[in-house]
Amino acid sequence: MRFKELDGLRGIAVLAVMVQHYLSWLPATGARHGWLGVDLFFVLSGFLITSILIKMRGQENYFPVFYGRRALRIFPVYFLMLAIYLAVSLLSGVPGTLSLWAQYVFFYTSLFVGQPPELKLVVIAPVQLGLGVLWSLSVEELYYSFWAPIVRYTTQKVFALILLAMIVAAPIFRFWLHTPDYPEFYTFYCRMDALAYGSIVALLMHARQQDIVKWQPFDRRFDLAGIVVGVAAFALWVLLKGEQSNRLFATLGLVLADVGLALLVFAVLRKSGGSSWWLRALRVRWLRSVGMVSFSLYLVHYPVLYVATRWVGAWELSRHSEAVTQTLVAAALSFCIAYALWYAMESRILNWKDRHVPSNHAEPVFVSARS
Repeated sequence: MRFKELDGLRGIAVLAVMVQHYLSWLPATGARHGWLGVDLFFVLSGFLITSILIKMRGQENYFPVFYGRRALRIFPVYFLMLAIYLAVSLLSGVPGTLSLWAQYVFFYTSLFVGQPPELKLVVIAPVQLGLGVLWSLSVEELYYSFWAPIVRYTTQKVFALILLAMIVAAPIFRFWLHTPDYPEFYTFYCRMDALAYGSIVALLMHARQQDIVKWQPFDRRFDLAGIVVGVAAFALWVLLKGEQSNRLFATLGLVLADVGLALLVFAVLRKSGGSSWWLRALRVRWLRSVGMVSFSLYLVHYPVLYVATRWVGAWELSRHSEAVTQTLVAAALSFCIAYALWYAMESRILNWKDRHVPSNHAEPVFVSARS
């Protein structure tokens, strides 16, 4: 079954991140909260990967197929961008350090608390911005690495206990490691609860599909829970002014936000294909198209903003006109690059993947920005 609305959610997630970076000069837009788009990606990834692994659990070539398909989805564009950043660094005479590049090549930057300290010291600004968003790729790659054997080999009880441990441990780590600079926000074990919530949504959907009639009476309870959690999250965010530097916000505030996002995704899945206005909005073609290219868009949008800022800055416009023009130019360039990468590279590799690394079980046709 195709859940078209999830493509729309991916589009919203990447646009939220872009708004944070592109409209920081316009606080009225709520741009500084756009980082929540990453949490929406995490929930979607947790759902997607767990759904795929559950369907593949009895498959003989379980690990080669899963890891092969993940690598073909992520590695080509990711390593292309790394190669470009490395080339720019070498040409600029500021090549960075081997230890810095190794963290991104092997996806382990999020094992450390905060962004790599050398990131601001040994590479130029556009490369710094390009590498700066890759911590979330590290979070998801680490999750992919250990989640496949867990789904394959653990019993239902052990699996549930692991999910519970992730949900409980992450906010504790955030509380413990928190400082006013909130470095824990870039760390795998501080952000793994969003992935766990997505995995729980996958389990709920799997159980629901086994006996829809039995589960339908619970739909209203989940809808009510989504409303209650959403209101509570909004109230706390207003009270704490959405300050990531606040320890309570970094713990309880983020928990409420991630639970709310998980309940939203579960509602979208349960009601997919419905005629409600918000479901129709998620199925709008342009938004789903943005979701389609969200992976490349996420990777390129920040360094492109730097290039556009330097370019437009030379035009000697008024301050307001300059900010608007920089935003429009950066957005246009980012979308052009993202769509070019999709049609010239991503879509071709995905077609090749489906032909040469097929899964014996039906795989969800929606994907997260990093999956």
